[in-house]
Amino acid sequence: MNIELQAVTKIVHMVSKCPHLEPIIGSNDKTLLTDGHIDVHSSESHSKATFDGRVHVQVKGRKLSGNMKLPRTFPITRTDLAGYLKNQGVLYFVVYINPKTGKALPAYALLNPFKLQQLIDGMASQKQVGVRIKPLPTDPERIEGIVKLALRSADEKPSMRVDSRELDFSRITVYTDGSLNLDTPVRLTRADHDYTLVLETSGGMVLSVDEELVITPAEYVGEVTTLTVSCGDFVFHHPTRRRVDKDTVELELSKGLKIQRSGTGQASTGSISLMMRETLRERFNDVGFYLACADQQVFSIDGVETAVGQAAADDQEELRGHFEYLTALMALCDHLGVDPSLVDLKPLEGKRGNQLLGLHGVMLRGEEINVEHDEPTGRILQPMGRWSLQLLVTQDTTDGKWVCRDLFHPELGLQFVMTGEDEAGETQICRVTPYEVLEREHLPFTLNLHLDNLVNAYSSIIEYPEAANFANTTVLNLVRAADLVAIRKPEFLEAALTLNSWLISKQGALPHHQINHWQIAARNGQLTQAERFEIRSLKGQASRNELDKPLLIEAACAILLGDEEEIAYCLSRLDEKQLVAFRDWPIWELHSPHTTPEDGQH
Repeated sequence: MNIELQAVTKIVHMVSKCPHLEPIIGSNDKTLLTDGHIDVHSSESHSKATFDGRVHVQVKGRKLSGNMKLPRTFPITRTDLAGYLKNQGVLYFVVYINPKTGKALPAYALLNPFKLQQLIDGMASQKQVGVRIKPLPTDPERIEGIVKLALRSADEKPSMRVDSRELDFSRITVYTDGSLNLDTPVRLTRADHDYTLVLETSGGMVLSVDEELVITPAEYVGEVTTLTVSCGDFVFHHPTRRRVDKDTVELELSKGLKIQRSGTGQASTGSISLMMRETLRERFNDVGFYLACADQQVFSIDGVETAVGQAAADDQEELRGHFEYLTALMALCDHLGVDPSLVDLKPLEGKRGNQLLGLHGVMLRGEEINVEHDEPTGRILQPMGRWSLQLLVTQDTTDGKWVCRDLFHPELGLQFVMTGEDEAGETQICRVTPYEVLEREHLPFTLNLHLDNLVNAYSSIIEYPEAANFANTTVLNLVRAADLVAIRKPEFLEAALTLNSWLISKQGALPHHQINHWQIAARNGQLTQAERFEIRSLKGQASRNELDKPLLIEAACAILLGDEEEIAYCLSRLDEKQLVAFRDWPIWELHSPHTTPEDGQH
């Protein structure tokens, strides 16, 4: 029995069934390293016009007894591997034949250049290595996929040593033999898969690279859904869904709360994992949902209930105690108008947290403050992590009881006045809002500002001469606060814009109100073309001395327009006193670089 002839005959027979392939393989071939080739055509009718390329082929025949399984590897010498590499790769066939029955089991290894180089590099001093082989499919379409991949991978050039990390590529293309299952994540390695990876650079260059690749289907990466997940009073919208495996889906309700759901319909079950997050709102919602699930043993997804496979509520004693603490802090925040998403819990452990619990008892439960105070009213700054609360301690005139109140509460029911001397040395008394009581440096870090009541606060004193000036100062302080504390920037800029718009409605579009409007807009994004025209118009009026404080207005407009040369010129015209005042205004923060007259021409 001629095993080699039978092996070649088997391969030729299988390849001949493929409409786009033409095998040219000899059983007594004397060509070095190969036994022939397979021509690849773009059409089922083969001609020079349809010829796409040629794949080198090596065929080996081996005996296999009836009780033996197909081997996983086949030994190939270093010399042969090196020869195949010089020949741009080879499609290596091994056909195992049972001499008694004549049954043939064909296998193959696609030895593309990168795989050959990897095999050679890993041999050390070995003379041969076991190369992994796979059963050859019987489906003609699958065989064509293997041969076409062999043709495509012939472009690989290990000698180039391309580092893909240094390439500015615009496209990645992975060519496979069509056998990959991309329903689940897969890691492409040359030991386990046949593929070639091609990069296209932004300059149009196309080249094959020797890299491993992880392909993750979108549903395993995670996608935002339109689902609503609820339990008790706690509701999460638009969770991220990610498939964990074939039977399990994970819903990420938040960064600290995840549900893994297995099964479908009535048979589905879910397990919940909880991780403590840092801010009050996040942790309150996460822990509240978790404990509600522990009590009810179900949660619902778009109204459909799912059983919970987690411990009963009796095992949550410590967590429940912590949740009571969170609930008290949430109630205090609600009472003071504080955004709990700003409150970091870590700094509140211990003394500060106990102080806030005491404050909760005083302000929400009517507990009495145990203090001795000489004045009927006193201000308290209560730390809350990096933030603070501004409070008032007052004595009730009816029963003498000391109470703690929110300095900025819309229904505080107290009036504030400020005293000072005028130029003649006479004492002047001005009606003010609580926002004048608050020091400028404390504003960015005060949580209970009740900025939604800002306009109402100034409306209540508008009949007093200095009210508009006070309001304008608060606009500037809010803009400064937005520059200083990024996390509260939207909040402060919105409040500043609202108050400034109210001032315009009361006083008209005065230059400083216009400049404030534009500098707020600039902090929210690029100024529009219409706004830039308006700024140029105002700057022109100032340059013609049609306005008060023209030099300051010109400098501010130049900064808003971003004209560095003009900015330098305008600043050079300010005297020392004007320059000091100008640099204290928030418009200065929009000047980049912060060029001072000392740096330039003054």
